[in-house]
Amino acid sequence: MSSFAADAAEFTIINGSHVPLEHLYISPCGAKDWGPDQLTGSLPPSRLFTVSHIAPGCYDVEFVVAPWNVCVAAGAALRRSEVWRVSQWTVFGSQSGDCSNVAGYVSAGRRSWTW
Repeated sequence: MSSFAADAAEFTIINGSHVPLEHLYISPCGAKDWGPDQLTGSLPPSRLFTVSHIAPGCYDVEFVVAPWNVCVAAGAALRRSEVWRVSQWTVFGSQSGDCSNVAGYVSAGRRSWTW
């Protein structure tokens, strides 16, 4: 096992809401673009998705809640295994851009993509 694999972090998102999550993006803090969508399809309610083999560090996380409400959690410290639960309150907050109901949410002012 390589040193990177032993030190790698992982990020799990649990959809505890009643609507699907459409997209999940993870990028290093302050990066200029989000990179690829981590989901291969929508994440239905009561399901989870894990992104593995992430270098530990500071990351910005964006997820899109149907129908196109965006949550951006900027400045998340991913060290080992981080689990975030999207609740019905998160979905409600995403409609106004307030994702503060997400565990570990730290607002650093990063904006979502312009569609």
